[in-house]
Amino acid sequence: MKASVCVLFAVACWIVSQADESPMVLTLGKVMNDLEKINRGMGKSTTLINSPSTNDLKDCCIEPALESFRHNVTRLPITDAKLIKIGGKISRELRKSIIMNGLHKCGKEETQKAQCESSYSEVDSKTFVQNFRTLLQKIYASQA
Repeated sequence: MKASVCVLFAVACWIVSQADESPMVLTLGKVMNDLEKINRGMGKSTTLINSPSTNDLKDCCIEPALESFRHNVTRLPITDAKLIKIGGKISRELRKSIIMNGLHKCGKEETQKAQCESSYSEVDSKTFVQNFRTLLQKIYASQA
């Protein structure tokens, strides 16, 4: 009896501690964890994927860069069924309004000044994941 009360108390404390985090921050944390699972599950591959570079991650260019990563995450060279599902989950999570509405929005003039890339160069899958992680960390840091 005492053990179950302690477990319930611990779960309640954890829930209360998570209440301070915004839904966007929690979602980004989950996506980053899922991306790390995929990264660990990928073998060495020569698959080339279009990827924004870290230089493309200017404030007014975050949304198109995120869209590119969201679209291309399903092209990663993974064969494990669980990891394929995780790739799809990442794509869906990043499409949610919680994420899209929380991104820094720029006006037309600001976006033109930023000179966002409309197409990105191809990189190997490990570099793609690294660049994706950098973007997610940038978004996460702007929300925390």
